[in-house]
Amino acid sequence: CLALRDAYEAAMEAYAPQKALEEIFRVISRANKYIDETAPWVLAKDMEANGDRLASVLYNLLETIRITTALLAPFIPDSSAKALAQIGAAAELAGWDSLNRFGVLPQEVQVCKGPALFPRIDAAKELAELDALQAAAKQAASEAAAPQAAPAPAEAAPASESAPAEEEGANTITIDDFDKVELTVCKVLSCEKVEKSKKLLKFTLDDGSGQPRQILSGIAKWYQPEDLSGKTLVACTNLAPRKMMGQDSCGMLLSAVHEEDGQEVLNLIMLDSAIPAGAKLC
Repeated sequence: CLALRDAYEAAMEAYAPQKALEEIFRVISRANKYIDETAPWVLAKDMEANGDRLASVLYNLLETIRITTALLAPFIPDSSAKALAQIGAAAELAGWDSLNRFGVLPQEVQVCKGPALFPRIDAAKELAELDALQAAAKQAASEAAAPQAAPAPAEAAPASESAPAEEEGANTITIDDFDKVELTVCKVLSCEKVEKSKKLLKFTLDDGSGQPRQILSGIAKWYQPEDLSGKTLVACTNLAPRKMMGQDSCGMLLSAVHEEDGQEVLNLIMLDSAIPAGAKLC
């Protein structure tokens, strides 16, 4: 732990923040092993015999937290400040000059219990909810974009054969509903895979507004990013932005889905390149 600050400084001076983080988490990993080795919960069962040993173990852990958390401040400033406050480390106890010294915290330091800074995330649940949101958005856009059949004149069928409008289709919308959907021609400026996601591609698009638009789409199964650069696509551009894998997705690309040999096949809606970015579909 005493050598951590120097290793961290060397990495940061070499413009290698990832290496600096590796050094920090190497120490944190060792601290976790120290907890397993000393088993403070076992020591606490007999305070008369183990009180001094328990106090020493906990102090060592607090000092390790002080040093590693202070070094993490450039990466997670808010969480770092909260963690330092919870262990009673005032600002002067987390300064740069104190981070290569062990034993800076007062022996009588008071620890404050607070909310969990990093609640455990159920990754499977989050991904399932993301898939459900994508499916719902795709369904809504498909229904909104589908052309409406012109209603037959009333005299075309006997009154006894007419059905109430609400029975003709539960998904029927009005022209006013359709007018709310903004379908915009977009040019793909760049496309790349989203880190840690097997499904998502991140598009940077020219939508004619003068500002690039970012849209994330779960189509990595069917397309390689390098094949999409320069393509002319259609996007629903007035969907409310939402977070996907921690990034903003501002709209949804239109695609067609069908089955071949029992497998789902997806094709992006691509237009003639002569159509300019920003053109509206109607």
